[in-house]
Order: sequence, then structure tokens, then C-alpha cells
Amino acid sequence: MRTTIRDVAARANVSPSTVSLVLNNRPVPISAGTREKVLRAAEEMRYRPNQLAVALATHKTNTIGLIVPDISNIFHTVYCEQIELFAEKRAYSTIIRIAQNDIEDTIRFLYDFEDRAVDGIILTKSVFKDPGDTSKCMQAVRELRIPVMLTDRVPREFIAGAVLPNDYLGGYLAVHHLIDMGHRQIGYITGPLHYGNCRERLRGCREALEKEGIPWDPALVYEGEFDIASGEQALAYLLGKKVTAIFAFNDMIAYGVYKQARSYNLSIPADLSVVGFDDLAFSDLIDPPLTTLEYPVKRMAEAVVDRILAKINREPLSEEPIVFDPVLKVKGSTSRRR
Repeated sequence: MRTTIRDVAARANVSPSTVSLVLNNRPVPISAGTREKVLRAAEEMRYRPNQLAVALATHKTNTIGLIVPDISNIFHTVYCEQIELFAEKRAYSTIIRIAQNDIEDTIRFLYDFEDRAVDGIILTKSVFKDPGDTSKCMQAVRELRIPVMLTDRVPREFIAGAVLPNDYLGGYLAVHHLIDMGHRQIGYITGPLHYGNCRERLRGCREALEKEGIPWDPALVYEGEFDIASGEQALAYLLGKKVTAIFAFNDMIAYGVYKQARSYNLSIPADLSVVGFDDLAFSDLIDPPLTTLEYPVKRMAEAVVDRILAKINREPLSEEPIVFDPVLKVKGSTSRRR
């Protein structure tokens, strides 16, 4: 049977109320000896608080719901892990649901979390290919009676208070680096362009070119998915455009370019320079190591956890979005144009 406060009280020879005061570290005058007896008895009996009783008393479950679009994109897996770690450091548990990029599942999980009485929800994707689905998602968010934090892929009109990466700067830094290496004919393999983060990266690319007086050519843009297959499929098209460098909008796309380049007997970076985005762990393991933009995943995760807890505790928050700048990490996949 589960050990109760009454069991601990009997072992320590004190009242249940004294046990409750000690275990909850209440600021009341209890002697050091009594406090030590209670804590020793609780440890010996492996006492754990009844979370349901705690929730009923405090009106909190110390639980956060986290909805991610998929885990085939390694970035989401890493972000998910970091959010869970920072939540745990703040004594919160995380329940994770994977929506498979589906609007119906996303809405179902939002309402399910509310029914389960989680204290708040972190939603990492609230933009969908169909604008009507995006509207449905945001309508559901507005109807919830618990706090919600938006992060990563967020509709432009709802970025107030959100935690976001500076995708514009990432695009600008990637292309500026390739221009510095002497490249002028640069190809772009994007994720779905209905995502604001993709459009922002592309805007940064375009402005880096314009600053150097290089014309923008939309024919050099290949719209794909955030997966390896898109990198493989895009390479033949972009080689047909005589590109000397490629900016892949995530590291998985870049890896697809690497794989396909081998089948064309192309050497990276001698024949083709490649820049990725995310700085996932494998980017240091492939040959050559991938020049990429480091996504500040840990800092973003900490910020989004801190903000959802502030909302839960009804603390005042700025409506300004928190935007994190990526850092270009130059490794072995880019070189001067020959």
C-alpha cells in the first residue's frame, strides 16, 4: 500500500499536520529535532506525495502539455528534449503529443490537455498549409481556459509574446558567407514556403544578395520539405541552373545534398559548397563537417518554459516576442569558388 502522511506521522511520533508542515517546508517554528525525525521517517518509508491530492489543494498539477508537429525532423526531437529538461528543473512534468502535422490532431490534443487539467500548453507549430487550418488552430487556442505559449512556427499576427528564432538573420548570414567565398550562383532548398520561418530565411537570402548588387533569381529556389529526400531531389534541378553553392534550409536537407552529390561524383566543397541550418549533432560527423547555422535550441527551450510558467503564475509579461539570433558555424563544407 502507498505510504500516507498518517503513516509517516506514526513512525515519527508526531501529528499528521506537523508532517505536512515539514514536508511542505512551511515557515513555522518546528524544532530541528522534530524536523529531522519527520524527514528521516519519510525517507525510510519512501513517502511520495499524492499528486492528485496536491492538485486538488493547490489547483495545480505541475504538468505542461507539449505539442510537436512530428519527430521525423530531428530539430523537433532536440527541442522537445530540451523543453522537457528545463521543465523538470522547475519541478514540472511534461506530457508530449505528436500531431503529425495534422490540424485535427493538433486541436484534439489542445482540448485533451485542457480536460486533463495541465497547467499550461506549449505549441510548437500553429501554422498550416491551408490558411483555414491555421485559423482553426488559433481559434482553438483562444477558446482554451489555460495558458498557451506559441513557439517556432507561429502565424505572423500572433507573434506577440512568442519565442522565435531570427530566421531572417540566419538566411542573411548563410548567403553573406557564400558571397564572401566568391559564389554568385547560389541555389536554395527551402522547406514549405507557407511557413513564415522559411519565408523569413528567404528574405534574408535576398537582402544579402541585393546588398552586394547580385540580382535575385527565383528560379534558383527549390521548395521542398524539411527532409533528406528534398535535398536529394533538388540537387539535379539546381545543378541544371549551374549553381556553385547551395543553402539548405535545414541540416537534413543538406545531408540529402551530400548523399546525392556522391552519385554525381561531386566533391564538397571543391565542386559545390553547402550550408545547412540547425547545427544538429550529425553535422560534425559527416564528411566534410557541415557549415551550418546554430539554432539556439537550449536558450529557446529555457525561454519558452520560463514564459509558460510565468503565464501559469499570472506574472506580468511583455508582449514583445523573444527572438534568438542564430550563429554561423563555418566548418568544412564551404570554400572559395574555383
